[in-house]
Amino acid sequence: MGVFNSKNTLSFDFAQDEIKIVEGKYTKKGVVVGKSFSLDLPEGLYENGEIRDMDQLSYLLRNCLKENKAMQGEVHGVVNSTNVIMREVTMPKVDQAQIKSIINYQLEDYIPINPQEYIVNFIILGSIVEDGIEKLSILLIGVPKVIVETHLHLIKNIDLKPAVLDYQGNAINKLIFVGEEINNYYPTGDPIACLDLGYENTSLTITHQGTIKVSRVIDIGVKYLVDLHRNIEDISEKEIYDKLMNMKDLEDELSPISDDFRFLEITKEGFDECLSRVELVFRYFKTREIGNEISLIVIHGLFSDIEGIDKHISKFFGIPCVKLSSLEKVKFNGQLSKYANAIGGLIRLSEV
Repeated sequence: MGVFNSKNTLSFDFAQDEIKIVEGKYTKKGVVVGKSFSLDLPEGLYENGEIRDMDQLSYLLRNCLKENKAMQGEVHGVVNSTNVIMREVTMPKVDQAQIKSIINYQLEDYIPINPQEYIVNFIILGSIVEDGIEKLSILLIGVPKVIVETHLHLIKNIDLKPAVLDYQGNAINKLIFVGEEINNYYPTGDPIACLDLGYENTSLTITHQGTIKVSRVIDIGVKYLVDLHRNIEDISEKEIYDKLMNMKDLEDELSPISDDFRFLEITKEGFDECLSRVELVFRYFKTREIGNEISLIVIHGLFSDIEGIDKHISKFFGIPCVKLSSLEKVKFNGQLSKYANAIGGLIRLSEV
């Protein structure tokens, strides 16, 4: 069941290179987005979910909202960090009201963390049978308190009302479920792997009929490729980044004597390292239950703009891969692959 918005809400998707912002609402008919824009961030201001300079980020964000005439409403934040801990655990089948108590009592058995330093929530993944006993499968999500508190402080700092702090895997899961048919062709009834190819890292979420089956953060993103090239070529990070984003086709068959051949090969090598780690997660998913097969890979985020990357991923895994361009029940005139997490952040489901 959904928690629908009668008024427009702002949703911020935080990343190291930029903050993606949308203004819209989640209704019974789907998601309607009226406005979208982004704030480019200077290097070092926001890293791995941590705000390095609260005053500077508050100033930049306030001005950005003012310029785009989006200074009112509640705010839903969407964050991602390698410091966010996710664990899939099982427990006896109990009422939902009892789950929180069990988690609080046994938290240190489930996750090796200091409970004083994390805020932990959960998502029910479904029921499983272990040794003939039906149990609940739960995804625990532990976010460092410092990340939660600083983001809430940031939103209050710009005179807006923080309502929700979500994480990227959950945001894309909700968007795919609510949005239904992908790119006017692909149904969403079978398991789908969503790859958010970002600057710092890659988020992988396997979703099936509105339930997160697996969620991981892989510490390889565009920056990893930039660093690979910088170790070989004496050119600036910006030059490499521009070259990456303007490649003609990742699947080009270039002559070995071509000037771009070496650049292309290094890019493929680095990207395939990321895909190899994704493959390990795919194998884990397939071995969990008989019949677990991924029907489609959907890519979004910064990396998805590289030409030919969908064909390369499809070839690597032998699974159809598409860049997220449209969803049946999402009314949005902008670049969906870029703003997917922010739009998913607008959606509230009562069971989450």
